[in-house]
Amino acid sequence: MKKASKAARDPSKRSLREIPEADFSRGVRANRFASRIAREGLVVQVGRGRPRRVAEVGLTTPRSVRFPQRIWKLLGQRARKKGLSVHAAMRLAILEWMRTAA
Repeated sequence: MKKASKAARDPSKRSLREIPEADFSRGVRANRFASRIAREGLVVQVGRGRPRRVAEVGLTTPRSVRFPQRIWKLLGQRARKKGLSVHAAMRLAILEWMRTAA
């Protein structure tokens, strides 16, 4: 028998009072990838899977893109012809646009 899932609730006022304030007097932690990015430039993985440990460039932020279904279908067909995933093809297109637009 499955257990009933608990609905997500907001934290209580009491628990919020117990959370200590953030202490920024020590400064902000530096990005450990910043020096390598400055030295070698930004490299974005285009292939499938997780990048090798030495090829990681730091934290990335997922974004959502909405296209009509026919655009997704066309993008998928072109990506398959090049042996890429749809998302890898999108990354390549964005990076190419950034290189040529500057």
